[in-house]
Amino acid sequence: MMPEEMIEAGQNALDWILEHKITVALTVVIVSGLTGATAHYVNKRTNEYEAVWSKIGTLSLDTSIARFQDEKTQERTFTMAIEQYQLMLEEGLAPKKTKPWILFELGNAQYNAKKYTDAIQTYKQFLDGYGNHPLIPFVRQSIGYANEENGHLDAAIMYLQGNAPADDPVLLVQEKWDVGRCYEKMGRKEEAIKTYEEAVKLAPESQYAKLAQYRLDNIR
Repeated sequence: MMPEEMIEAGQNALDWILEHKITVALTVVIVSGLTGATAHYVNKRTNEYEAVWSKIGTLSLDTSIARFQDEKTQERTFTMAIEQYQLMLEEGLAPKKTKPWILFELGNAQYNAKKYTDAIQTYKQFLDGYGNHPLIPFVRQSIGYANEENGHLDAAIMYLQGNAPADDPVLLVQEKWDVGRCYEKMGRKEEAIKTYEEAVKLAPESQYAKLAQYRLDNIR
């Protein structure tokens, strides 16, 4: 029985009790039964919720570690993670709040497996379904990286721009570095130089500003 059905059943029972003036003792028995059923449902859902989060965490950790291991281990780990994430989505058993995170991690696993087209489709599915989610900037950035790997540099630039908060120079520098790198790959030298220069001015001591300066020294 779903929570909404439980609430309706509980209300109907209480209405019936009031209408028929059932004794206090019997009322306690009925209400206790409903409370016990509800508590059982809540505990069951809580356990399922924690189990899904635990599985997401384990798979995410496994794929992160695999990136530093040999190629066969990587392939095996990424394939297993993709299958597990897809299964969690297809079964429809994952709690609603976990689904965007499962989609995001599925896209990440596909990206790590170099299945960039699949990753782009998964990330776009995230954008279509969860347009206001706090992960949106990271999903857009990931679509940008996947398009870059696929050689679709115009699309990469489109998704790599506009994700960093305007008041966060460190993240803005990373964004400039990403976009400048794509311009450089496209042979658009002047635009690459301009973007790298903007990165260096924003936060000269940051890691990405130093990378931008390195590229400037090489292409000028």
